[in-house]
Amino acid sequence: MRPSTSARTALSRRLVAWAGTLLLAAALLVTQAPTAAAAATVTDLGVAGKGGDVVARSSKVFVAAGDQIVVTSIDGKVINTIPGLSGAVALASPEAGRKVYAALRDSHEVIEIDTTTLAITKRIDLTAYPCPSSLAQSYDRLWIGFGCGEAGEGGVLGLIPAAATPTPVRVGPATTQAPLVAVAGNTLVAGEPGVSPATVKVYDINTTPPTSRGEIRGDANGLPALRDLAIAEYGSAALSALDDTRRFDAWDTTALTQGRAYDSSGFGEHGLPTAVAASPNGAYVVGGWNSSAGDAAELVVYDATTAEVIYTAAHQGKAVMAGSIEFYGTLTFAVLKEPGTGRMHLWRLPPSPYHSSTLTLTAPSKVTALKQSTFSGRLTLSSGLPPGVQTLELYRWLPDGTSRPFQEITTAADGTYRFTDAPPSTGAFKYQVYWPANSWFRGSGSSVTVTVAPYEPTLTVTGPATGNVGERLEFSGTFGADGITFPRTTITVSRKVVSPDGTVTSKGLVKLIPAADGSFSFSDTPAAAGEHTYTVNLLGNSTIESASTTHVVTVLQAPA
Repeated sequence: MRPSTSARTALSRRLVAWAGTLLLAAALLVTQAPTAAAAATVTDLGVAGKGGDVVARSSKVFVAAGDQIVVTSIDGKVINTIPGLSGAVALASPEAGRKVYAALRDSHEVIEIDTTTLAITKRIDLTAYPCPSSLAQSYDRLWIGFGCGEAGEGGVLGLIPAAATPTPVRVGPATTQAPLVAVAGNTLVAGEPGVSPATVKVYDINTTPPTSRGEIRGDANGLPALRDLAIAEYGSAALSALDDTRRFDAWDTTALTQGRAYDSSGFGEHGLPTAVAASPNGAYVVGGWNSSAGDAAELVVYDATTAEVIYTAAHQGKAVMAGSIEFYGTLTFAVLKEPGTGRMHLWRLPPSPYHSSTLTLTAPSKVTALKQSTFSGRLTLSSGLPPGVQTLELYRWLPDGTSRPFQEITTAADGTYRFTDAPPSTGAFKYQVYWPANSWFRGSGSSVTVTVAPYEPTLTVTGPATGNVGERLEFSGTFGADGITFPRTTITVSRKVVSPDGTVTSKGLVKLIPAADGSFSFSDTPAAAGEHTYTVNLLGNSTIESASTTHVVTVLQAPA
């Protein structure tokens, strides 16, 4: 499985770029998820045989098909094959990197495939562990279920495929059939298919070799034979698809007890649970059902916690293959098989955001031009689960409706987010945040319009407190202490002199343009004694308010 991605879509960017208005932005936010019937595709893979396991990596879908691996594009079109194989029945891949591993049951080996070139880059000989038939990948380790059907010949092993010489490590007791294996977090589960009553063994893989936690025993729970096995909730629950039941079961991997059941939604008492998987974010269980005649299939999406059926897709004339459910970004894949001929088809569901999300945006009580203001909000999911770190799209518009540069912001793991902005002028500024959705949740957005007030400068002037007639006096000042780059403005300086005899004279001294950071300087050479008051005026504009301050210098007659 692959984690869901939340990268922005080109469509949403184009729509918002065209918009410039709340109307089109709102239309973007209420786009509904397509239905499976309208956009699902079924691709004939051109092969018939065993296998059916699926891995999607590097914008390709790999399907194990016995004597070959069929490779398709993400839209389901067959683009290549990896031929000449002997019993390709199972696939696995690490979440990162460009490798896919395939179990070749008949040649007793695991091969490593480069997802870009499709070349086989390594062969791992498992002659001592014959008939590898199931795979699961966890970080750097590959877990393999092997066995040809002879009593005591099968079992589970783990190895590090990237090692120069991978060394298999046995896990648990010997078996007859090749066990199904699944892994997540620090938990490995394994169970023999076709054996009744079924037993699922649970291991802690933090140790080498893994440590047994115990068994989910069929003889205690009355479980029929196992058809598929998966793991969910980051390793805390095992999922089983069992013969002769009309449900999928979740089992607590610590208490080894049944947690909940996921019932059939469409086939009723005639439905056969065949394939099961957990969504990458752990919020959903996806089950594959077949009709009793094997001529109709249904994929059902359940809320993992409540077991509510929230999405279904059906197909007539074919059956879903065990173990064939796979996720890639916003897509869900499964493999269908024609009854009688065994011909295989890739079933690709449309992008499937099943549940809703809510995105809030809160503006500060006052927003001032040129100053950084902090906006905040939160992304929440209808499932109640934390969304994890997600990428949001931030759009901003000037008062005249023109857009400002696009930005991406990220949430914290709990969905909260903050961003700052410094509006370049006054007026009504609009902000909109949008989450484009992922595999399981519809996107959502929120917008706010704020009235931006003019920047309120703090005008200060420093200079000498005393001076002498004929002495050059130096003054400096600023009106910006916020690290802001200010637009062009004007400062005027005037001087009022009160002489010792009480005579008052006034004069305008200078008009100057302050620097972009709000700093300025001027000088004066007094010609007479007295109290000199320098009045500095900042001439405001549409962005900056006016301001005024004074500085007093006592000027004395220079000593003879």
